[in-house]
This record gives sequence, structure tokens and C-alpha cells, in this order.
Amino acid sequence: MLHHRGLIVLLIVALFGLQACVAPPPRERVVYRDPAGNGQRGGYYGQDRGVCQRCGTIRQIEQVRVDQQTTGGGAILGLIIGGLIGNQFGRGSGRAATTAIGAVGGAVAGNAIEDNNARAASGYAWRFYVELDDGHEAWVGQYDNPGLRVGDRVIIRGDRRDGRLELMR
Repeated sequence: MLHHRGLIVLLIVALFGLQACVAPPPRERVVYRDPAGNGQRGGYYGQDRGVCQRCGTIRQIEQVRVDQQTTGGGAILGLIIGGLIGNQFGRGSGRAATTAIGAVGGAVAGNAIEDNNARAASGYAWRFYVELDDGHEAWVGQYDNPGLRVGDRVIIRGDRRDGRLELMR
């Protein structure tokens, strides 16, 4: 009975371990471009002109495809867990065979789970091209479009890795 209880615990740990292989969605991001090429970006407001450097007008909107890639982590984790489970069965060379079969089966299952999760995280996002008030340009990628249109005045909240657009009121 204790042997089966350990196997059940191992399967539960394996289930939670494979959940860690879920590919996170790509972060929303901001990319700035300096048309003048001088590379100068100050704080939130321009210090000499009092110009909001994160405020601007949407000039273009496009919908883009986002494809998540697999990392191979699911296959590796599945290989380890499958090998551990397979090692619980058989004796001698039979144990080695069940370990190998468990490892291969776990790798295939782990890779399939990771691939399925990556496909589920893939989809479409929005890219907004913004002409900033300080003369710079930026594009902001985010998954939702909260009703923004070309010509809307917006402010970029957040930073380069997790910035998003908000309508100025």
C-alpha cells in the first residue's frame, strides 16, 4: 500500500511540475525611436520645455500575430518524471526497461503539454504607433484595444517592458 501511496504523491508532484512549463504570454512593451538620432531621453517631462515625453497621438494601428515558442522544458521535465515513475516497476533488467519506457513516454507527454500550452497562448495583439509630443516616436504592443483609434491623444503608462496606452482625458 505504501508503494502506491508514493506513486500517487509522485504523480501529483509531476502534474504540478508540468504546469510550470506553461509558456507565459509575451509582455506588453514599448519601443521608442528617436528620429533625430541623438538618443536623448529624459524623465517623464522634458526639463527645459515642460513637454510630456510620454504623451502623444496615435498615428497608426495594426493587428499582429503573436506566436509562442516551446522551450523544451516540458520534454525534459517529462523525461525526469516519467523515468522516476517507470523506475517504480519491475526488477533487474525489467526495471531498466520500464524506466526507459517511462522516460520516453514522459518526454513525449511533457513536450505535447508544453506545445499545447504555447498554442493556447498564441494569438493576436495590437501595435500602436504613437507620435510623441517631444518629437520622438514609439510603438506600443498590447493584447487588448480598449477602443483606441488613429488620432486619439494617449499617454504611455509603465516602462519599456510593460508599458500600455491610456486615453488622455
